[in-house]
Amino acid sequence: MIDYAHPCMMAEKALKELHDAMLNQDYARAMKAGMDAMVEVRMTMNAINHMKEQHDALRQQAQTV
Repeated sequence: MIDYAHPCMMAEKALKELHDAMLNQDYARAMKAGMDAMVEVRMTMNAINHMKEQHDALRQQAQTV
C-alpha cells in the first residue's frame, strides 16, 4: 500500500527545519531542508495520484457491474 501520510509529515518536518535554519542564518542547512521538503512533497503527490487512480479504477469497475 502506498502511504501519503509519512512523506507529508516528513515534508512538514523539513519545512520546520528550514525555518529554524533561516532563523539561525544557516543558509546551507536551510537549502538542504528545502530540497528535502521538495522531495517529500513529490513523494506525497505521487502517493495521492496513485490512490486516486486506484479509486477511479474501482469506481469504474463498480459502474460496469
